[in-house]
Amino acid sequence: MGDAILMIEILVLGVLIIGFLALMVTRGQQHVVKPMAEPLPTLPPVLLPEAQDVTARDIQDIRFAVGLRGYRTDQVDQVLARLSAAIEARDQQIADLRQVAGNPQPYSNEQS
Repeated sequence: MGDAILMIEILVLGVLIIGFLALMVTRGQQHVVKPMAEPLPTLPPVLLPEAQDVTARDIQDIRFAVGLRGYRTDQVDQVLARLSAAIEARDQQIADLRQVAGNPQPYSNEQS
């Protein structure tokens, strides 16, 4: 019976020590660890023309910087290829419609 009480006391003491250490690690040292500063931009931004002027070639020519953490390049390439094809199809459809309509001038909101 005495051995069982001793084991319970050791177990309780162990739990208290582990709890105290966990408290010190998670809360006691907060003032020492400072958050990392925002990284300085070392590469130019990815630039695209205005939304109405984007062409399939603009999408094909986009190149992103490689980082430690980022998106999977194969997925990004697949999305860019689909966007490029969609824009190319849109541009072809617009050209076909303009040809059928006699190549009208783009709509202007200004009054003459």
